[in-house]
Amino acid sequence: MTDHSLVATGLSAGYDGKEILKGLDLTIPTGRITVIVGANACGKSTFLRTLSRLLVPTKGHVLLDGRSIHRTPARQLARTLGLLPQAPIAPEGITVADLVSRGRHPHKSLFSRWTRKDDEAVDGALTATRTFDLAERPVDELSGGQRQRVWIAMALAQETEILLLDEPTTFLDINHQIEVLDLLTDLNRERGTTVVMVLHDLNLAARYADVLVAMAGGRVHAFGTPEEVLTEGMVHDVFGLESRIVEDPLSGRPMMLPIGRHRMAGIGR
Repeated sequence: MTDHSLVATGLSAGYDGKEILKGLDLTIPTGRITVIVGANACGKSTFLRTLSRLLVPTKGHVLLDGRSIHRTPARQLARTLGLLPQAPIAPEGITVADLVSRGRHPHKSLFSRWTRKDDEAVDGALTATRTFDLAERPVDELSGGQRQRVWIAMALAQETEILLLDEPTTFLDINHQIEVLDLLTDLNRERGTTVVMVLHDLNLAARYADVLVAMAGGRVHAFGTPEEVLTEGMVHDVFGLESRIVEDPLSGRPMMLPIGRHRMAGIGR
């Protein structure tokens, strides 16, 4: 894979005249897994949408290989960068196989034929997400967790070198959350895919991230390794929560224990 650089400089963006991102600067580490965390409405999803060109910034730039992303031809961009947004909507009646096959569209010209490579990419994506047995079923008949895995399969079939995912574990039970995060880790380790994703679970974020980004108020509050970013001070400043940080006994990464008013040793029952 080619090493592509993705950089946000002085990025401001929002909706309906409301500024959500406020002069954000961030260089996405190439070939790494970057996880973005932060409180609701801090700008995480807006940032991913702006990185993927779905949202035009009011100020600043998104640079792909040093060139404004808005000057990159759409098909070329779609072969390089893929986005799995929150709550995507499938066309009515479309089957799983057809939806996942749409991930191959950036690789096809108007008159090009479907190839064995396309079949292999789709089959591999279905197999990796354990959705192969669902291939002929309509997407709108699936459970929320099944649909989420099918959308991830479509993103994998696209075979981009940069993959942006907005809360990819939404609707999934803990078993499938771990499966998806392991799958994305395999994709990163084996193909060198640059993965950027938003997660709500701080402990899963710390376990799977090479680089952790904490956002607050439309800006980057902290950037670095999980050990550098997941601190009691960050949790307090970003989430307004008192906590204790301990070592995850399985991964050796930091693990956050929230402090509430109940169910603490020596307090209550």
